[in-house]
Amino acid sequence: ELLNTADEVVNAGDADREGQLLVDEVLLFLNWKGKTSRLWLSSLDDESVRRALVSPKNNDALRPLYESALARQRADWLMGMNASIALSRNLQACGVQGAWSVGRVQTPTLALLVDRQRDIQNFKPRDHYQVQATLDGDIRALWQIPEDLQTDDGLLLDKSAAETCAQAVQGQRAIVSTFTRKAGERQAPMPYVLSTLQKTASSRLGLSAKDTLAAAQELYEAKLATYPRSDCPWLPVEMHAAAAQIIRALGAAEMAGIDPERRHPAWNTAKVEAHHGIIPTRRGLAEVSGLSENAKKIYGLLRESYLRLFMSPETFETREALFTFPGAERFKASARIVQEPGWTQLGQADNSAEDDETGQVARLPILTEGQQLACESAQVLAKRTSPPKPYTDGTLIAAMTGVHKLVTDPKLKARLKETSGLGTEATRASMIEVLIAREYAERKKKEIHPTDRGVQLIDMLRKVAPDLADPGTTALQEDALAAVASGRTTFDTFMSAQLDAVRESTKKLLYGQFGITPANFYVCQACGGSGCAQRTSKAGTAYHRCLDCGAAFADDAGKPGKRFEDKPQDVRAAAKAAA
Repeated sequence: ELLNTADEVVNAGDADREGQLLVDEVLLFLNWKGKTSRLWLSSLDDESVRRALVSPKNNDALRPLYESALARQRADWLMGMNASIALSRNLQACGVQGAWSVGRVQTPTLALLVDRQRDIQNFKPRDHYQVQATLDGDIRALWQIPEDLQTDDGLLLDKSAAETCAQAVQGQRAIVSTFTRKAGERQAPMPYVLSTLQKTASSRLGLSAKDTLAAAQELYEAKLATYPRSDCPWLPVEMHAAAAQIIRALGAAEMAGIDPERRHPAWNTAKVEAHHGIIPTRRGLAEVSGLSENAKKIYGLLRESYLRLFMSPETFETREALFTFPGAERFKASARIVQEPGWTQLGQADNSAEDDETGQVARLPILTEGQQLACESAQVLAKRTSPPKPYTDGTLIAAMTGVHKLVTDPKLKARLKETSGLGTEATRASMIEVLIAREYAERKKKEIHPTDRGVQLIDMLRKVAPDLADPGTTALQEDALAAVASGRTTFDTFMSAQLDAVRESTKKLLYGQFGITPANFYVCQACGGSGCAQRTSKAGTAYHRCLDCGAAFADDAGKPGKRFEDKPQDVRAAAKAAA
């Protein structure tokens, strides 16, 4: 009725491909053909809304974004429905009860969990050794193990070689063969995107990915933070003008080291995509009541992240010295000396990759090449390799985001590193919950483990349709969806490839051999088909059900007997009666 009287419609859906689809499909269903504008909001604070209202977009210009979401929707439906039914029917024919589900994103995610569990189970700890020499001035240097004594991953497994080296340098004088100093600085971490926020919330606060997203959404709806489902950490330069007001709203106007005029590299309009980094708004926390505890905790992370942008970089000096002993043994010492802590006064960043500081010491004085230092002592350090850790919500989200690290093909690895992850910022948390709800995975405190059912599913798929469990394949599909959104490829081209892939996968799942012995089938008394198989109720009582028509029968010496009452809920009634 409203459309009948409207001159113009404004699509004010969420500023992403799904928000574009949700509104556009309603307009298509109602056959709206009039003028349509697009209100693109990354934040709900008053100023952002006013600014967006002044310059709405032409909705037609975002047609590729709609088609990308539609392609994702149809690809997920086609794969989920057809592959799940094909797999379930094949297994039912082998006497395996229940429904099984296969998903374009959920199944490769489950494969990550299964592979991690296998890595842990198959892990064999190895003892390895290192030699540490203590030189004049309490300088501690590590032996540069010769390549012919190392394993492929750089470990020394021969304890006697380490002991021989320690004895050889004990009491000897080492010459400083090289000494280098280099000044450096480290900017504050980029603003959060959803995946990095989820990872930090998991490690620091113990929150699940789902709870983190819910808390970030709560802040967004309360106009305390910008749009949460962002995968872009950059910020528009135009938003820098509000910095002083936001800092005041955060209660940090008088905080030492905060300069509202400072311009962090994160402020770069050219690199902002559909969304920008998640930051607080000009609305203060005191203006909102009824916030959940989780929302308050997430707000604390966003506050900390934003304030760091207006603090000076951490400045430091790295020093490295290489020592040579008379027997040609070489030792190295390195140190990282912080000169100005800058933004690290608010703590180190959980979501940034720290430099590998193996072998770094607390202090390394300025040395000169050719200088000699006595070796006061040398000791053999006994170490043992550790197994990988089970995934948590945060580390699983990180693995999905950085799936290129798990791909071995170098060309595919390079492509995925630049473009795609497994799933999207908006869907990764829900994928974890789907796996748990369908009993393919389970939470044990903070950890996420695959269930026996989940392991069985991945093992079966890898026998007949391994691509369905390959994270690289799904990441490439996300890459293709991004190409649709940017106009680099068409909806029809994408869907044609998906249809071919689904047909091939369905055929493999329906007729593949999983190594399961088929059950005995009998003729169904109801429909005459030959798909009546024995089942077991939850109480352990045998009965029979037709896989074709659903009719259920009592068990009569291993064969179908009297039919249970014929009602629409035959299957449930059969199980209940059998129990």
